[in-house]
Amino acid sequence: MNAPHYSRFWYLIGFGLILIVVVASLVPRSVLPHLAVSDKVEHFTSYFGLAVWFGGLLPPRRYFLLGLALLALGGGVEIAQGLMGWGREADWRDFYADAAGAMAGLALCLVGLRHWVKWLERWLKPA
Repeated sequence: MNAPHYSRFWYLIGFGLILIVVVASLVPRSVLPHLAVSDKVEHFTSYFGLAVWFGGLLPPRRYFLLGLALLALGGGVEIAQGLMGWGREADWRDFYADAAGAMAGLALCLVGLRHWVKWLERWLKPA
């Protein structure tokens, strides 16, 4: 797999997405907007998005490590929530939703969605 032409840009956005997920997971819930969906759906969607994002930047042979990194992130956030005492509490069902989202995202990358970066760069390329 050839590296994306703007890989630094894509990675910068990806690390910004990670920062958003971590901050949104750790700040008091009262600070966040209330979405009309289950907390578990939010977790699933966040980690699904991270998996698809980085799955488009990494070769498939790195997906196992990406999956482990996302599991570590989700587990670390749950542990931090339990230790911080800012009105958040660790809920391992959130971790399971994170893991399910990450695995679903990586599975879709394996069947072709990993090419999203190439598709987007081709679409954005000036004629």
